[in-house]
Amino acid sequence: MRPAVLLLCTVLEAHKFHYSKTEINWNTTNKTLEIIATLHAEDIETLLRLDLDNPKQAEPRVCAYTSKALNIKARCIGIKISRDFIDVFLEAPAQAPPANLTNKILIENLPDQRNDVERKRDGKLLGPRIQFNTSETSKPLRW
Repeated sequence: MRPAVLLLCTVLEAHKFHYSKTEINWNTTNKTLEIIATLHAEDIETLLRLDLDNPKQAEPRVCAYTSKALNIKARCIGIKISRDFIDVFLEAPAQAPPANLTNKILIENLPDQRNDVERKRDGKLLGPRIQFNTSETSKPLRW
């Protein structure tokens, strides 16, 4: 294992569990995906080597990382940084909801990372959360 990866894994072990929650709402009126991803601030700060006390510097990098990890070309609406979490707000055009979703948020860096996704259509929850972990980073979706 490379020293940088080993150091990252050691630092990221600071809290007991590694989890993200992403809400994807398909807005049928505007034909957009409205995405809110909630990430552990400490994990993202360490992974991206950010200073979250400087949101103007952090926002474009956090948004780009999240969009890439979800494999969705999206426009960043902004981020909200709290003590423990970062909410990332993205929007993407979508004539139809995605048939498949990739979610690699921190999975490649943390062996115990779990990512949950809530699907919504026009703000209404569709079924249970979908879980992603290190063995499953892509799944078909039913809308």
